[in-house]
Amino acid sequence: MLEDVEHPAAIFTADGELIEAQPAAQALLGDQRDLMALGAEKLAREASLNGSAEGEIQAGPINILKLGAGTTFALLVVFTKPAAASRSESRAHATAATSPAEPNPAAPATDLHHPFRFVWQTDADAQFSLANHEFADLLGPKTAATLDRSWPEIAKALNLDPQAQIANAITAQETFSGIVLFWPLDDIDGRLAVEMSGLPVFDRSRQFQGFRGFGICRDLDRLREIQRRRLGQSSSQPTPSAADPASKVLQFPPPPDMRAEQPNLNPRERSAFLELARELSARLKRPSAGGQPPVSDDFGAEPVLPVAQPAREPQKIALDAQDTRPILDRLPVGILVYRLNTLMYANRAFLEWTGYSTLEALNEAGGLDSLFIENKDRSSSSNNRAGGKTLTIATISGTQKPVEGRLFSAAWNNENALVLMIDPRAGGNEKASGASLSHLPDAERENRELRAILDTATDGVLVLDRSGRILSANRSAEALFGYEPGDLAESSLGDLLAPESRHSALEHLDRLAHGTGAGVLDAGYEAIGRVRQGGLVPLYITMGRIEGGEKLCAVLRDLTAWKRSAEELTSAKQAAEKASTAKSEFLAKISHEIRTPLNAIIGFSEVMMDERLGPVGNERYRQYLRDIHAAGGHLISLLNDLVDLSKIEAGKLELTFISVNMNDLMQQCVAIMQQQANRERVIIRTALSPNLPQVIADARSMRQIALNLLSNSIKFTGAGGQVIVSTALTDEREVVLRVRDTGSGISEKDLESALEPFRQVATAVHWGSIGTGLGLPITRALVEANHARLRIASEIGDGTLVEVAFPSTRVLAQ
Repeated sequence: MLEDVEHPAAIFTADGELIEAQPAAQALLGDQRDLMALGAEKLAREASLNGSAEGEIQAGPINILKLGAGTTFALLVVFTKPAAASRSESRAHATAATSPAEPNPAAPATDLHHPFRFVWQTDADAQFSLANHEFADLLGPKTAATLDRSWPEIAKALNLDPQAQIANAITAQETFSGIVLFWPLDDIDGRLAVEMSGLPVFDRSRQFQGFRGFGICRDLDRLREIQRRRLGQSSSQPTPSAADPASKVLQFPPPPDMRAEQPNLNPRERSAFLELARELSARLKRPSAGGQPPVSDDFGAEPVLPVAQPAREPQKIALDAQDTRPILDRLPVGILVYRLNTLMYANRAFLEWTGYSTLEALNEAGGLDSLFIENKDRSSSSNNRAGGKTLTIATISGTQKPVEGRLFSAAWNNENALVLMIDPRAGGNEKASGASLSHLPDAERENRELRAILDTATDGVLVLDRSGRILSANRSAEALFGYEPGDLAESSLGDLLAPESRHSALEHLDRLAHGTGAGVLDAGYEAIGRVRQGGLVPLYITMGRIEGGEKLCAVLRDLTAWKRSAEELTSAKQAAEKASTAKSEFLAKISHEIRTPLNAIIGFSEVMMDERLGPVGNERYRQYLRDIHAAGGHLISLLNDLVDLSKIEAGKLELTFISVNMNDLMQQCVAIMQQQANRERVIIRTALSPNLPQVIADARSMRQIALNLLSNSIKFTGAGGQVIVSTALTDEREVVLRVRDTGSGISEKDLESALEPFRQVATAVHWGSIGTGLGLPITRALVEANHARLRIASEIGDGTLVEVAFPSTRVLAQ
């Protein structure tokens, strides 16, 4: 575990007992086996409380770092410099102090293949300080002199944060990341862009202790330019000559710089310490029975720098990564496996979300540095229930995506490695509740729109698992069964149905859950639901599987209104049928009771008119007999019309559908009505189509239709008028019968009245015609009974046109 540490290092338990030490550290420890014997008890206590401590003991300056959390932690002690070397360096420093001070280059020659990083911190009063001096050397002594102040004073003096983003975050004690500040540089034009990130630090009693964070400068070209210019300025300064009087003055040694003598760890060592912390924490927390290592989601406050990967001995129990890659590629979450700064594997979802085609392309782009994974701008207390943390991850195009991430250790190719699991869908849910929908990710905004649409639907919608347990429900479903929002999630589909409907519904659900058909909604069926407050409700249930998952969807429609309407319609139909039956029975009785005396009246009046038993002495008596005979005949005709109309309305009119030649039928009817037309001095003309096909109709009812139409036309056409009877075959293969007259015509309002029973229009009174008002209603009813269509067009003073059209389905082929 200590192979990655360059300086002598040893690991102690929380009680200060030695666990393991490097050979170089063993030589420094000698026969001392605990921290109390070393004189580092105070530093160990400080590291246990604050996470780290630095100081000097008899063996030399040390750096103690706390590894792990809670009660299961260890202390890593690093000897930054051996004691002998420290004393010799002190003497060399004192000797060098007697000579004239040489300029110190502001930026030492460092590896500039990776971004420049530094660590900073503040106390509870926002007093700013740096953990090391590389950044201060980079800025220069003049600028660095202003850093030993509070952050608001530094920002004001250097004009760093015009919008006060960091100052506001420090005041509100909120985490921030990725805030770019432009730092000034001594003797160099232009400013240096640095990304600042930080998070608040609290003690065990949740008392605010300050902030801890880090800064990153990614402009490598700018850093190289600064280094070259600083080195050039240092080499170009003149060396003091011996003739200079000032060179003969004996200089007092300056007081030692206590900050410079403090032991520091380079980024490589800090990265190795973080790796050791994770591995040691896992070992300390691992149960003795050989259980699985606990999941850790500690991402660390500092970014990880690339470290050379040392060779390790293979573990006894190894997991072949090749066997798990096909499974990991199918997972809907992104997975990245790495060790230190070496990327080892990324599944398909991770590469698609970051935009890289292969893992090699991600390595060439900079690896973890190009991903720029860090905490989002939110408080640490807002971690989700699953234990993950919300991060921002940079894609290949430079855009940042919010993701939910979890970090844990696992065996990979016989060695320990870190596994980062991200889910961008969950990261979008961390938006504030008052944020606008336009700022949410597309998927989250679409989900909210769909839920809003479902909530406005009148039907209840349930999402079920394969066992029938309710996973979610819209508001209509909650209102349908009388549940409060969220209460339905604790129920199942069977709880919402009456016992008589529960068995069939669960059978249907089981058939859908284990079937292989397409995930579409079925035809549905009726069921009885049970309301939470008591009572039953009729339902129409439609269920189906949701494609691409194991869930099912059930749509429930309340049939209460439909059932009530159906009952009302049934009651109305029964009442109408009862009224029709009563009317038919009444007409049958009236017809039977009236026909017998009427037949006697008509018969005796005919005998008296013919004077078969003797002459009638008075001519007036003969006229009375004719009137009696005509009235009896009119009454018989009225009874016949009433009986026919009642039969048609009751649907009891017996029709015999045969093929009917409309031309022959119309010629017969014209011959019958010719005598009446002659009496009224009306001319009847015919224009019959020679190749008219036959139609399917009832011959008797069609004869009555034609006679009614001819009778009305002759009746309402004055002397000298004409009645034209014609037949035709239209382009739509419809057979049309037309009766047109040159009478007075009727208005549209009167036409509507004429189609109602027992209604006579003013035209009939004007022409002195006497009728029952049943001709047109019976005609229309008979036309509809023959599956034909009746159309009447009329204008006052322009005559009337009546059409009876048979559709092509009622026309026989020629």
